[in-house]
Amino acid sequence: MDLDADERTPFLRHPEEGHKPAILPAVSRLKENGAVEFNSPLSEQQQTAFLILVHLYWYQSLFTSTASAEDIRTVWASARASINTANEIETRLLEIWTTYLDIFPSLSDVQSLLWSEFPLEHNSTRCAKVVDCLYSKHVPPTFLVHPVVQATMMATWKAGLRYYDRQRHHIWRRFDALTSPRVIHFIHFLCNLLSIGALAHYLLYPPPFIVSFGYGRYTTREIFMMAMAVTSLFAPWTLHSLSYIQVFLSFALTLPAEPLPGGLAFTSLHIALMVHVVSIHLPYPASIVYLLYPSISLPISTLLVQCANWVFLPLTVLFLPALLFASYLLSASLADTPWYHSSVINPVPVDTRTSFFLLFLLVVFTLLFSAAASLSTADMSFATSAEPWDRYTPPVGQLARKAFYRAVVRYTGHVFVPPFNALLLLVVIPSFLRFLLGYPRTQMMKEVQIFMWRLSIGILGAVVGGIWLWGLI
Repeated sequence: MDLDADERTPFLRHPEEGHKPAILPAVSRLKENGAVEFNSPLSEQQQTAFLILVHLYWYQSLFTSTASAEDIRTVWASARASINTANEIETRLLEIWTTYLDIFPSLSDVQSLLWSEFPLEHNSTRCAKVVDCLYSKHVPPTFLVHPVVQATMMATWKAGLRYYDRQRHHIWRRFDALTSPRVIHFIHFLCNLLSIGALAHYLLYPPPFIVSFGYGRYTTREIFMMAMAVTSLFAPWTLHSLSYIQVFLSFALTLPAEPLPGGLAFTSLHIALMVHVVSIHLPYPASIVYLLYPSISLPISTLLVQCANWVFLPLTVLFLPALLFASYLLSASLADTPWYHSSVINPVPVDTRTSFFLLFLLVVFTLLFSAAASLSTADMSFATSAEPWDRYTPPVGQLARKAFYRAVVRYTGHVFVPPFNALLLLVVIPSFLRFLLGYPRTQMMKEVQIFMWRLSIGILGAVVGGIWLWGLI
């Protein structure tokens, strides 16, 4: 089995391995000489991919240096030079890109270009691809929103990277193609929903108090919650990770018992549920905004995050003293209120009722805030606009595209999502032991990893992907 390719790009037709040019030295030569020389034989497509990468890294380098504010004239001259250079780089980059598109490449050719990998330095293991630059902080806007780039990333999201039947074991390649990035994200999102359901069930029906005097009788519910929490800590961190950290600490700090009502750990679980319910609507995968039409739901989710960062948080900090003082007055005024006592033998804990009431208020407030932010910021001409990504202004559309491109790259290839990434221990531990004993690396471990992926996520992905192909989802 040909497994020389990176696990995130299993379906691409890679060129013959050889000495590839480094990106950062080429950026330095381009700044000095105004041209890039190829000292190693590369195909025309590889040359185009390398030139695009060099210009993207040159563009990013313009925003890393900070000028001193001691001399205002120097600051202004440096800023003006950076703007002119950035515009020049963007123009040259589009010329390279449009020249490549003039030969009418196929979808697989464009994917191969975007996923072509080059080292950053000579004899370095750190590599970069064009798709890695698409969601970086600084990327030329015209290249980011180019229709071919958008269409390629959307096609990759729906159907994965194209493969070639000439390759060996092309049947396995076809099987892997059923599990597209969209399908892997759906599996990840489904696991998150199951985790939210298990956490809500635990808060509604916690274990009896008498269990805490012995060793905690962990059921399937608690085991699944801990498995999701632990495995999610070894996945790329997003806002969802805060919820899983709280769940993990709540159970770990109460061992061998379990979090019970009235304790700090149980209260932390309520906060974890609130964070998780809100975070699945934000542009951090796995999220509901990526399920069906990202170009429609992702911009509004991005808009809400930006409004929270630019409007809500500053206002909260501004009125925080008054808010704390008002909260103290409200607490003092309700200090003599009699507490509610229920006659039910096993009632729902009071703190759970309070937490769910706060969750309801949070959802209502989020809905009102979302409507206000959308109506005040949205471009009212979106109904006649041909580009749905930019319906909430082009800057928001660019941020939404970056979030989408990041999700496409993350879920492309043989990717293990929580809790299935626990299977990687069967590969990592033997590989680490072989490394300690001085044995060289072999491809067998990678073959075992791909085999486990096909037995776990691959089978689930084939079922979900088959339903998608039949138009049932």
